[in-house]
Amino acid sequence: MKNQEFHETIEKIIDSKSFGRSDTYANLLRYLAKCSLNKAIPKETTIAAEIFGKPEFDPSQSTLIRVYVYNLRKKIANYYQKEGINDSHLIRIPKGGYAIELIERRKEHTTSSILMKDKKWISIFCLSAVCLFFAFLYFSKNTNSTPPVNPNGLWKDIIHSELPTVLVLGDLFIYQEQDTTHELNRTIRDPSINSLEAFEAFKNNYHDSTTTLMPHSYSYLILGSAQWIKQLTEIFTALDTDYSIQTISRFNPKQLQDYTIIAVGMHKTLGLFQHYLKTSHFTYDDKNGAFIYTNGSKNTIVYKPHGNADSYHTDYAYMAKFKGPNNNAIYVFSGLWDTGATQSLKNFTDPKLLKQLETSLKNEFGELPENYEVFFEVNGIDRMELSSKILHLHTITN
Repeated sequence: MKNQEFHETIEKIIDSKSFGRSDTYANLLRYLAKCSLNKAIPKETTIAAEIFGKPEFDPSQSTLIRVYVYNLRKKIANYYQKEGINDSHLIRIPKGGYAIELIERRKEHTTSSILMKDKKWISIFCLSAVCLFFAFLYFSKNTNSTPPVNPNGLWKDIIHSELPTVLVLGDLFIYQEQDTTHELNRTIRDPSINSLEAFEAFKNNYHDSTTTLMPHSYSYLILGSAQWIKQLTEIFTALDTDYSIQTISRFNPKQLQDYTIIAVGMHKTLGLFQHYLKTSHFTYDDKNGAFIYTNGSKNTIVYKPHGNADSYHTDYAYMAKFKGPNNNAIYVFSGLWDTGATQSLKNFTDPKLLKQLETSLKNEFGELPENYEVFFEVNGIDRMELSSKILHLHTITN
């Protein structure tokens, strides 16, 4: 196929309904096609600079390019399953690289023509067909075909977004203490230190000439993180879509505009998302580990967990959805303890609780608001949530 025909194929895919109306993905496909024709396959850093305007992009810190190309492959595959089903040639982007290949579509032999060459295969085919038929009946009766979430409900901005989705997990900050006198190294987790900034402030007031303090190269994730990933993965798998995972300690603020963002964790571990919303009715009191609620008056309510986290206790959970700097959707799910964080996300991922939440928002505002915040009281035992109730519902503006 000549270069002109190659360009026409690319444009035909971009103009198709299956590909969608996204300038970013169209520009990315055109760029990769141009590089492939010139036999100059770009690196992630080059793609980031040329297409996304990010000359200082670091692939070790962001999966942005890989996620976009992953989604681009899905868009191309979707085209060939629909409008391009009869195309004589296919383009593809093999995994592990960014070169576009042009291949001829092979005409597959039909199953019947192959089977007729040998009668014994007919029996095998028939037996397999019977087995498949009964397997189909079984799974049809035992599989719930209902979508896990309402595509026009609270998940709509995730489902219909052209941006890749990233899950940002609140991780626990740790630092290393080197005792030069006794030649000992200790790994320290101080609940009052939850960021590099807090660590530097602590270090500046630390006076011990025999000890050296330095931030660790890694952090800790709480046990609930595995549950959060599981809950989201089940839904994303059912939706046949993908998402990447980062920790807040490695999240660069420059990435705010590149993704649909889901931030989950104890509120004290959420870094820039702790105080991101200026129009929220809630502020976070880091010193006392509490949410402070204000609703248009000087009167405030302080919400602080009580009870024993390892037995019966009451926690408070916060959930918000708002627009980011690129009109992208940002979701925050948090709690003062891990119990609240887990329950906050559960209200968004459990089908029954999600439906109840959507109903509550509709009853309060007449429709599902574009941006909102919800505040819950959560009862739990041994750091596991038992039940929750909504205390406050608000629409918010950025």
